[in-house]
Amino acid sequence: MGWTIAVGQQGVSRLAGTDALVQVRGLRIAFHTEEGLLPVVNGVDLHVRRGETLAVVGESGCGKSVTALSIMRLIPSPPGRIEAGEILF
Repeated sequence: MGWTIAVGQQGVSRLAGTDALVQVRGLRIAFHTEEGLLPVVNGVDLHVRRGETLAVVGESGCGKSVTALSIMRLIPSPPGRIEAGEILF
């Protein structure tokens, strides 16, 4: 079973006809602040096949953990919010 997460909605999707274990398309994440929504991740695309290992590297604060938490649907909401994109398992 898989999840398709888009702005304000959730649904089920399968990765039929592909060798992907997980696929992320156009992931955008924002946090609520006193000044309004602050975009923190914009347009992440990932495609991980069975048997592959993926390493996400970058500077502190660049969105690695927020991206991983969002893929696992563990991002704290509020303040975090998945604004757009698809996460397919």
